[in-house]
Amino acid sequence: MRTFFSQTIAATRPTADGAWFPGLPHVLAAGASWLVFGGAACAAGLLMASFVSFVVWLPLVALALNNGAPLDPEAASPALTPNAKRALFVLWTATAWLVAAIAR
Repeated sequence: MRTFFSQTIAATRPTADGAWFPGLPHVLAAGASWLVFGGAACAAGLLMASFVSFVVWLPLVALALNNGAPLDPEAASPALTPNAKRALFVLWTATAWLVAAIAR
């Protein structure tokens, strides 16, 4: 049985087949909007980008990796390729900046 501590250690050392979570590069890329739009707009961009990432972008990338077929609930999720991770990073950053610009 996995403990909270082992899951925390696993989350700090992501593997190629591990889950995709926004990390420090994402926060730095979106946090740069603080200099342009201010703190409140930056925080709104970070929150909305994280939400949209898990609700919209990640499922769309998973469908694309599964050749457009619906994901079987019993099957393992498709592994994210390096290009898929780059695409998610670009979409996440663009969403954060767009929301920060709108919230300004």
